[in-house]
Amino acid sequence: MVVLLHGLGANGADLLSLAPYWADSLPEAIFVAPDAPDACDMAPFGYQWFSLQDRSFTAMEKGARNAAPLLNKFLDEQLTAHNVAGDKLALVGFIQGTMMALFAAPRRHQALAAVVGYSGALVAAAALAAETKSKFPVLLVHG
Repeated sequence: MVVLLHGLGANGADLLSLAPYWADSLPEAIFVAPDAPDACDMAPFGYQWFSLQDRSFTAMEKGARNAAPLLNKFLDEQLTAHNVAGDKLALVGFIQGTMMALFAAPRRHQALAAVVGYSGALVAAAALAAETKSKFPVLLVHG
């Protein structure tokens, strides 16, 4: 299962359009892409995982911590609905979606197959060592 996590001001449908391009390389994969939980407060459309009007480390960590339980609930529901083991789950994030993937994935009890992040940032880096519950391959692409 590949879960595509969009960035600020986008929605899941934007990213789901990538699935046909990746399906040839991952023919047995299920692709899903949720909408982030909140309406974007910086654009007239789209969604956000948390507000980025305040880009301080403290505000972004608070936002990621508040959004992570919602993301984890979605992931668990999708794994159950599609009868997929947690170690067969890959998160692909774009910008703010990368922030959420890098925040949530290492704090899950079961290791994921991988995280791929396009742009984005590592939120709550100082707490990561103490809060890590699982390790997995990570590919970060930026620029």
